[in-house]
Amino acid sequence: MRAHIGTLLNSRKVTDGHKSANTIAMTEIYDPLADQWTTTASMTTPREFHTATLLNSGEVLVAGSGGYTGYTAKCEIFDPSTNQWHTAASMATPRGFHTATLLGSGQVLVTGGTTFDINGIMNSCEIYDPLTDKWIPTANMAIPRSSHTATLLNSGKVLVTSDAASSEIYDPSTSQWSSLASMGPKAHYNPTATLLKSGKVLVNGGIQSALYSTSSEIYDPSINQWDTIASMATARQFHTSILLNSGKVLVTGGVGYADFLDSCEIYDPSIGKWSNITSMTAERSSHTTTMLKSGNILATAGYGYTGYLDSSEIFDPSTAIWNPSARLSIARASHTATLLNSGKVLVTGGEKIGSDMTIDHPKNE
Repeated sequence: MRAHIGTLLNSRKVTDGHKSANTIAMTEIYDPLADQWTTTASMTTPREFHTATLLNSGEVLVAGSGGYTGYTAKCEIFDPSTNQWHTAASMATPRGFHTATLLGSGQVLVTGGTTFDINGIMNSCEIYDPLTDKWIPTANMAIPRSSHTATLLNSGKVLVTSDAASSEIYDPSTSQWSSLASMGPKAHYNPTATLLKSGKVLVNGGIQSALYSTSSEIYDPSINQWDTIASMATARQFHTSILLNSGKVLVTGGVGYADFLDSCEIYDPSIGKWSNITSMTAERSSHTTTMLKSGNILATAGYGYTGYLDSSEIFDPSTAIWNPSARLSIARASHTATLLNSGKVLVTGGEKIGSDMTIDHPKNE
C-alpha cells in the first residue's frame, strides 16, 4: 500500500506525508498466547514501502524500498527457527510501492512499483525462486503501475488492479499477462483488494476523480467481468481490508474527509451490503491487519491524530468488539505484518518520526 507519499489531485494537495521521517530496520514478533511483543534481530537494511512474503519454507522474504535514502533492490529472508535474517539475492530493479505474491509453485511474483524518483512508475516484473535464490525476469505488465493491488486467484493466476481503471491477469503457466475489462466508470487509486470465498475479488476505497472513495466493485473470474456493488458508508484510503472466516470482509480505518478514521465496516457477500460496526480504539492509517489462528484480527500501529502509534488491538468477530492489546516496542507506520506458521506475527520496518504530520484533504465538492 502506498503509505505516505504526497499526491497532487486536480490541484488539491493530499499530504499523507511525514516530516523528517526515519526508516526502521527493527523487527518484532507478537505472541497471541502471551499477548506480548518481543524485539528480534533487525533487518540489515531499514525499509518502508517494502513487501514481506511468507514462503512455503515458513521463512519470510522481504524485498525492496529502503526509504528516503533511496529505494533498494536488496532482499533478505527471516528464519523463524533461528530468529535471524540472512541476505537473499537482489532484485534486478530497485523498487518501492510494488506488490509481491506467492505463486502456487512456491515462487514469488513481484510487479511494478516506482524507482526512488516518484515519477518513475514501472511495468517491469520479476520472479524469485527460493530453491535457487535467484530472480528470474518475466513478461512486463501492459502498463506501469504503482500502489496497485495483486490478488492470487483460485486458478493460480494473479489479478492486478490499479489507478489506471484497468486490470490484467498474469498466468504463471505461460508467464504472460492478458488485459481485462476496465473497472467501473472511475479509476481507483490506492484501493484494497480481497479474495472472497466465492473466488471473486472485492476492490474498494482509495481515491477516485480526486476524491476519497466509498465505491466497491467485484471481479468474477468465471465470467471475466467487473460489477459495481453497494458503496461503503465512509470514504477512505490508506485503510485495510481482510477476509474473515465467516466469508465477510472487514474494512478498518484509513484517511477520509473526517481526517484519520477509527471507523470500521463489514461487507457481507451473501446479501451484497455493507454495515457499520464498532470502531477501533484508535484512529489508524497506514496500519496493518492480520488474521490470527484463532480467527481474531490483530491491528497494529499506524498513524493517527497523536502521531505514529505503538498500540495494537484485537477484533473478535464473534462479538464484533475491539479490545486493546500489548504495545509494540516502537511506534511505526507503513510497516508489514506477516503471520508465521507458529501463529506468531512478524512486524518489519516502517517509518517513525518525532514531529507531527499535517494533511490537506481533497474537498468533497
